[in-house]
Amino acid sequence: MLQPLVSTIYFAALSCALISQPQQRQLSTPAKPFSPALSHRQPFTVYETPLSLNPIASPTTFSSSLAHSDPLLLQSMSIAATYLHQKHGIQLDSIHITDAYTDTATGLTHVYMVQTHDGLHVTNAVANVNIDKNGRVISSGHSFTPGPLASNNADFSSAALSTDSARAALLALANHIQAPLADTDLGGMAATSFDSSSGLTVTNLPAHFAIDGTARITSALLQNADGSVSSVWRVNAEQQDHWWTASIDTSSHNVLALYDWYSQSESYNVYAKDVLSPEDGKHTLVADPASKDASPKGWVTKGSTYGNNVWAQSNPTGGSTWQTNHRPKAGPGNVFDFPLNLSQPPESYIDAAIVQLFYTNNIMHDLSYIYGFDEAAGNFQDENFSGRGVGGDGVIANAQDGSGTNNANFATPPDGQRPRMRMYTWTQTMPNRDGDFEQDIVAHEFTHGISNRLTGGPANTDCLNDGESGGMGEGWSDAVSTILRLKSTDTHDADLVLGHYVYTKGIRNYPYSTSMDTNPSTYSYLDRMDYQEVHAIGEVWAEILYEVMWALIDKNGFADDIFAHDLTKGNSIMLQILLDGMKLQPCNPTFIDARNAIIQAEQNLTGGKNRCEIWGAFAKRGLGVNAPGGGWGRHTDDSSVPDGC
Repeated sequence: MLQPLVSTIYFAALSCALISQPQQRQLSTPAKPFSPALSHRQPFTVYETPLSLNPIASPTTFSSSLAHSDPLLLQSMSIAATYLHQKHGIQLDSIHITDAYTDTATGLTHVYMVQTHDGLHVTNAVANVNIDKNGRVISSGHSFTPGPLASNNADFSSAALSTDSARAALLALANHIQAPLADTDLGGMAATSFDSSSGLTVTNLPAHFAIDGTARITSALLQNADGSVSSVWRVNAEQQDHWWTASIDTSSHNVLALYDWYSQSESYNVYAKDVLSPEDGKHTLVADPASKDASPKGWVTKGSTYGNNVWAQSNPTGGSTWQTNHRPKAGPGNVFDFPLNLSQPPESYIDAAIVQLFYTNNIMHDLSYIYGFDEAAGNFQDENFSGRGVGGDGVIANAQDGSGTNNANFATPPDGQRPRMRMYTWTQTMPNRDGDFEQDIVAHEFTHGISNRLTGGPANTDCLNDGESGGMGEGWSDAVSTILRLKSTDTHDADLVLGHYVYTKGIRNYPYSTSMDTNPSTYSYLDRMDYQEVHAIGEVWAEILYEVMWALIDKNGFADDIFAHDLTKGNSIMLQILLDGMKLQPCNPTFIDARNAIIQAEQNLTGGKNRCEIWGAFAKRGLGVNAPGGGWGRHTDDSSVPDGC
């Protein structure tokens, strides 16, 4: 019998699919994300000798969504546009810059772009260029179409929006995701324009199609596999377990591409950041854990579980509303003190669960900020104190969400729109258990937000949806969870099982291990029929990263406090180069792209001191120097390393 515990939190007065078991997952729709396979996509290119260019582009020759006055940032934007023009034949007037920022830690500037024609975005024609502090290009990737764009359907102007075209777009998406709409369902719809009439917000839609009754539609273009371009309506609508963005052909009304923003899967007396779950330790008093740099105004606003970074609340109905949902309030002295008896059903300790979820989300916010997921990079904050990035997007974190069980998920819209974390109860034990108390799960979900905002830039969260990249999104989430759970007593021979509290056997096919007997996963597993689902792909990527992590720890040692950001220690180096690599890699990276980005990130950080160790770890799991590029049947293991290693 588990003994009753008390969850107590003291706030200083100054403070004002998850890990998913697919066979258990009940999806609201059988639709799956997809997009055209672009044969002309350029792989991620790393320049060992950085390129120096004389910028010929200027803000008058390309367009931008940004209002920057920083001359150095403007120069980097000009260099990026010049690079695409001179090295890849891209017309300057077709380049639109969606994001650009300088990483204060590395001095690198990351510029993200989309191709345009007649003012319309070609949504899957994207590019990123990385520039060092000396104004030289160090790496890039792009899927732009060189030369004039060729239309594959009606004239590009046919994308113009009207009430009738909005209706057609909604019906097409509804049929594709098997959430059909009848004419009577659309009888009361209302449409208002936004972005200077280039888009429509449609309201009064039925909840089975859009949980908040709202969809947004814009005119756009989409590249096809043959290089032609189609005029499309781009529809964005949130369902219970999905947040769809679809590109719909304006002539045929076929869905040509589909993306999903959901990823499937003070003083505190809580399960602290080094306690994985109730099975691994006790509640302890943690004094003022907020980082003064990451959260200068603290975590809490007005004595409840909401603040600048996170809004945590219950959501027993599983609905889309959250603003007025229940949040526990502080008692006298700003103390949060709630009973926690784990022998009872989870709903009996909802307040303790909300407090734990609030705590862990804030820990993830502050830690990721320290390692470079800051305001400029598109992190989650209502107020951006630096004035960089877009605010108004603290995390909506729902404890014991009633929309599902045995899972968790995280939806990541672009910078400035609130992400949503849903944590569920798990029914594998009696009494049921609450995922809010398993740090692995919360960290996994939050990391989906990090990887989606960093890959492709904060304004584009459609960059981890295709094949390998979707799986790597799951893998990065497992990898970060693994880094955070390590203790100084763990060794190279440790086998780690994720999700052991809520699901005693763990939620992956194998433990993460450096033993090929315990975990035989290699790059070639991606060609197996039973490894085509994103979580299975993610297991392979996470296992490869597990090898890299231990190679770094074995050489450099272990930092007991990862918040100290000691970049001489292996686990801190690993977390840093994971996030830095996400900023460097192109939209929808392959395993090869992401490997190369991580290796370049380590070169930027240490000058390549760990180059051979990292290559050795990748090669051990088949991702050596001569491993072939992705594509079905082409994931052949290679164990070779560079000369000199």
